[in-house]
Amino acid sequence: MPKYTKRSAAIITAGIVVVGGAGAAYAWTLKGSGSASATASTVNTLSVSEVSSTPLVPGTTADVKFKVSNPNAFPVEVTGVTFTNVTTTTQGCSGNHVQILTGELPAPVEDVTVPAKTGDTNGTKDITYAKSLKLKNNAPNECIGAKFTFTVAVDAQTVGHEGGNGNGNGNGNNS
Repeated sequence: MPKYTKRSAAIITAGIVVVGGAGAAYAWTLKGSGSASATASTVNTLSVSEVSSTPLVPGTTADVKFKVSNPNAFPVEVTGVTFTNVTTTTQGCSGNHVQILTGELPAPVEDVTVPAKTGDTNGTKDITYAKSLKLKNNAPNECIGAKFTFTVAVDAQTVGHEGGNGNGNGNGNNS
């Protein structure tokens, strides 16, 4: 049997530590997978309120201002506005004396972006739809001071979305 000295024992121990340390640096690579699912958010209808217009004067255009309320967890961009059902209760005047025009939405997207709902508070935005109504030139004197009511519907889409059909319809009445 060989005789080991302290120096031999130290060299053998150092060799074992080096070999053991080299083995500790090696790692196995592993992968895993599993199923996942995601559910799209629901979409709630926008609402339109506080509808008003600049005075209707025969032959000139009027601007219509309204507030859009967004109960969704994401902001929306108003892309279109439609007026329907123009009526008045004034004798001798009718809703047919008001012409609905293709108005102008504000140009910067920020001016037609309705913020998302925060907590229990719906996001809201005041929007002016410029040059969208006109009292016809042939409106009779009975239309002076007449109050007209009509329905306002808006089309909207999620902010940053290109194309689509604008299914974020909202309705409101000017009364």
